Amino acid sequence: MLIDAHYHLVAQEWYPEGWWQTVTYMYVNGMKALGMEMPWEMVRDTLIPSLFDPEGEALINDMDANGIDKTVLLPMDYWLMYGEPKTSVETQLKAYAALQNKHPDRIIAFAGVDPRRPDAAQLAERAIKEWGLKGLNLYPQTGFFVNEPATYTVLEKISALGVPLTCHTGQLGAAPLRAKYGDPIHLDDLVQDFPNLMINAGHMAFGWHEQLFYLAGLKYTITTDTSAWQDVAKVNYRKFCLVLRQALDRLGKDRVLFGTDNPFVAALMSTKDYADMIKALPSQAADGIVFTEDEVNAILGGNAARLYT
Repeated sequence: MLIDAHYHLVAQEWYPEGWWQTVTYMYVNGMKALGMEMPWEMVRDTLIPSLFDPEGEALINDMDANGIDKTVLLPMDYWLMYGEPKTSVETQLKAYAALQNKHPDRIIAFAGVDPRRPDAAQLAERAIKEWGLKGLNLYPQTGFFVNEPATYTVLEKISALGVPLTCHTGQLGAAPLRAKYGDPIHLDDLVQDFPNLMINAGHMAFGWHEQLFYLAGLKYTITTDTSAWQDVAKVNYRKFCLVLRQALDRLGKDRVLFGTDNPFVAALMSTKDYADMIKALPSQAADGIVFTEDEVNAILGGNAARLYT
């Protein structure tokens, strides 16, 4: 089974223009670092629109063509950092729910709400109880800590409803995103204060991955995912193998999930290519690093199936 546990369905009107400018900046500079030059205007006018898929048709077609059994969709809420988008967050969450209802065996859709919204707790509760969304996604790098009072007001609702949380961790994103809010140490408070809340630390905490792995080692409600490590896998395969091996050594094979962060990094590596690379680790890992078939199967789908279905 293949499950992508970290995917963002996007449309132009769902996110403020400031966010698309930030993404364009990241693409231009990221490609330059990889030796690929592309003018700003070409990225903004050609590459960025290729990401838009509000009905999820491109996603489902890709899943069908490439043997992807299920995808976990994680909405993003940038309202306080960039301003409200043209399409309200409520309307977006209903669109996620509609896609999940249309493909109940393929799509697992979360809610995504900035906890600083005045009605954040109520909106998250409605999204789960009334519209059927399966969890909550938080993006602290937009300017909040996961252990501050506003966030706890939302998490109290989520924990009571018994659904999981995905929290983006690590030093990710260009300005105005702020890395300090993604420090995984703040998850320690959530583990203590919400002992029944399953927490997925997205992105293996870029820049703080070792801290995350040691923190999560004995905190059994924390999982992590491989999303957006494709650039490392592409340019420094040995480092990718080492980091993934460290994750498995500290968390065990049952708490590491396959995730992509697509469509944002699909131009660098497709979901299928990333999954195939991980599938091949037992025979093709960097010298001296060993993975088993059992570990790979758990990462690619077994763990997400157990946690989310």
